[in-house]
Amino acid sequence: MQEAATLAATRRQSSTAGRGRRTAPLLVALIAALVWTALVAVVARTRYGSDVRALILIGEQTQLPPAFASIPTVGPSGYDGAFYAVLATDPLLRRLDTPHYLDAPSYRATRILVPLLAWLLALGHAPAAIVFYQLLCWGLAIGAVYLLARWLADEERSPWWALLAAGGAGTAAAIFRSTPDAAALFFLLAALWLHARGRWPLALAFAVAAVLTRETSALAALAIAADELRTRRWARAAAFAGVPAAAAAGWQLYLRHVLGRAFDAASGSFSWPFAWLPHKCAVIVQHGIWWEEVFGTVAILATTIAFAAVAARPSRWRTAELTFLAFAGMGLFLGWTVYCETWAYARALIPIPFLAALIGERQSAGWRRWALRSVAVFYLLAGVTMISAEVSTALGGRTLADALVHGTPPGRPSVGTFARAADSGPLLAAQAPLWVLPAANTGGRAGTVWRTRLTIENPHAWPVRVAIELVGLARGAAPGTVLTLAGHETRTWDNALGELFARSGMGALRLVAAGWRVRAWSLTSNVTSAPPPGPLLPALREDLALRTGQRARFTGLAYDPDRGAGVRTNIGLLNLADRPVTIRIEACDGDGRGLGVIENELGPGVMTQVDDLFARVRAPHLEDGRAVVSSPTPGAALLVYASVIRGRDAQPTYIVPRPGPDPGR
Repeated sequence: MQEAATLAATRRQSSTAGRGRRTAPLLVALIAALVWTALVAVVARTRYGSDVRALILIGEQTQLPPAFASIPTVGPSGYDGAFYAVLATDPLLRRLDTPHYLDAPSYRATRILVPLLAWLLALGHAPAAIVFYQLLCWGLAIGAVYLLARWLADEERSPWWALLAAGGAGTAAAIFRSTPDAAALFFLLAALWLHARGRWPLALAFAVAAVLTRETSALAALAIAADELRTRRWARAAAFAGVPAAAAAGWQLYLRHVLGRAFDAASGSFSWPFAWLPHKCAVIVQHGIWWEEVFGTVAILATTIAFAAVAARPSRWRTAELTFLAFAGMGLFLGWTVYCETWAYARALIPIPFLAALIGERQSAGWRRWALRSVAVFYLLAGVTMISAEVSTALGGRTLADALVHGTPPGRPSVGTFARAADSGPLLAAQAPLWVLPAANTGGRAGTVWRTRLTIENPHAWPVRVAIELVGLARGAAPGTVLTLAGHETRTWDNALGELFARSGMGALRLVAAGWRVRAWSLTSNVTSAPPPGPLLPALREDLALRTGQRARFTGLAYDPDRGAGVRTNIGLLNLADRPVTIRIEACDGDGRGLGVIENELGPGVMTQVDDLFARVRAPHLEDGRAVVSSPTPGAALLVYASVIRGRDAQPTYIVPRPGPDPGR
């Protein structure tokens, strides 16, 4: 009887301890969730008119799809989260214009899982996908805190140490900037934790998810593979080393197929260890002791000490230790492009404070324990200063109570919009607009630089006002300009986008004259090319627009599958309609045989250029290719052109067809 009672008591104690191990981590995660919810709500309420979507950080000059039109902007430039939110609206890059909204399409689209999950949850509805993207970024960040607390509790350590990482700089950056880095951390920790519990198939699935969320998560998969090798489990080691890599490679092949010649590998951000430190110290001093960067820099130095402490005891290495060593080792070789600000390197190294908090509690020696704890502590201090700066900026010198009551302060627009240039003055009796496309100030492949030379002539003896507007960017074109041409005056700009708008990129120009007609010519050419550009071409009128029931036929197009030859054909389209239109481009050989069809949707007022058309349909060598453009959408109105480049250093030849009836209708 006594033995039975003892056994029952032991079971009750074990059950109570088990409940405690489950309850305490949930409480830690709940506290983190409540604190971060309050912080996000305060910043959104006091800075962005209570619109939490603003934490995507959209720049006023950023080109984004129409689904972003109602989201508040944050100044001239935004942040990385906006590009991943764009991917959430079209993760498979099925629309032709999606790559134009990404600063680095191949690089951004590599981190596809969170945007893809958001798109699936939203059932493909773009505005909802943006919201789901943010919720996933934030929710999985809290999930990472829970996993760390749960892991600590499973090892009979205090789960409250997880709160150090919950407020760290990486967590703050991922939440306040709506980036998928904390989501990648969640998948990474899940893979490590499940592997430690012996659930390796599920751990492998999470390792794949982590790599598809952020490519550096492959370090954790390799750490698990190394741990499996030590125990001579060859098949598992091969699985963890190979399956995530195969998934990433498969996605890269898909991107290469979709993006075609636009696919480009990301450049590295590596340097010699601490080559960035002297410049960092100078920047900190110049800002009068920039505490955010002080704590962040000390956290990096503390990581180096912790790296040495962990590396010195290989007999204690497990998957968490190996992953910590991998990320800390990577951090040693990151360059200034990453270490330029805490917001950047804290995201790149976000697993470090989480793993340091876990590994530190495993140490028997006090100095080792605190060497690792100090990493999480200094990242926490950096995070607190970042949070403080965000809240202070949002309050704008007001008290918290006043800011919460009155919301966004006067003079800080809640939605960034741009007035059309034609509306900036009383341009009465405006003439039909003239269109200049393409209009560019951008770099191209092989070091080319494309700029638009623009000439406007007033043929009259009296002054004429002309409004010039940059359009075709889907969201927030650059501010327009209004100028007055004196009688018989002619003006020329060698770099129209740069001189008139101080902008880079590609779009179209809309010219509207008040009361009297003007003449305009332009040419977009490669200014680095040895051959001089050709003559300027007349601006286009809207009567050249392709309408529903018509076809625009191109002949004399060229293509060489040898990328080095530089022979290619691009098709440009500008949607003049006030609605999305479906565009259909049929590529044909010289005899009119179809080679492939590209069909997609183009938003209202949006311009896109289908680069290297024949490469997308895997055409053979062509000297006299053809293309047919049409739109089945009622009310469609498209200006279309082809640019044919017959060599690496050749200038483009532009073709603007006059649309004709569709014989099939």
